[in-house]
Amino acid sequence: MQNLEELKSAMPQYARDVKINLGTLVSQENQALTAKQVFGAALTSAYVTKQKSLIRVLENEVQNILSEAEVEAVKSSAALMGMNNIYYRFLHISHDKEYGQMPAGLRMQGIMNHGIDKIDFEIFSLAASVVNGCGMCIDAHANQLVKHGISKTQVQMVAKIAAVVNSVAQVLVIENQE
Repeated sequence: MQNLEELKSAMPQYARDVKINLGTLVSQENQALTAKQVFGAALTSAYVTKQKSLIRVLENEVQNILSEAEVEAVKSSAALMGMNNIYYRFLHISHDKEYGQMPAGLRMQGIMNHGIDKIDFEIFSLAASVVNGCGMCIDAHANQLVKHGISKTQVQMVAKIAAVVNSVAQVLVIENQE
C-alpha cells in the first residue's frame, strides 16, 4: 500500500465504518481544519500507533501537503508526547499527589522551538495525546487551542482524526500488515 486510496481499498468488510470515516476525515469538503492540520494530525497519530504500513502511507500522502519543517515538527510532537503523555498520565493516575508537586525535570524545549505555526504544533500534540490517552495533556493542548481561537468543533475534529487513525492501525494489525 502506497497511498490512502490503496489503503481504503484494502480495508476488510468488518472495517467498512473505519474506511468510510477515514475517507470523510481526510476529505477537504466542509473541513473544519486546513489540509496541513488534518494530515499533520493524521501522521502524528500514525507515528504514535507505531504501525509501519500506516506510517508509510501517510508519509507518502503528506509529501505535497507538509513542508520538511512541518514533517520534522510532526515527528517532534510524536516523540515529545511519547514522553509527556506517559509522565503526565502517571501524575494523573497516581494516588500520591506529592509527585505532582515535584519538578518534572524533563527537557521539553521542542514544544516551544518547533519552527512551525504554534496552532499547528498544538494540533499535532493534541492528536498524539488523544492516541496516548493522557487526559492532562489533552486538556492542556485543547485549552491552548481554544485560547488561540480554535473552536471546540475543530478540537473535536482532531480527536476524531486521532481515533480513526488509531482504528485503521488496529485493523492493519488484525490483518497482519507490517
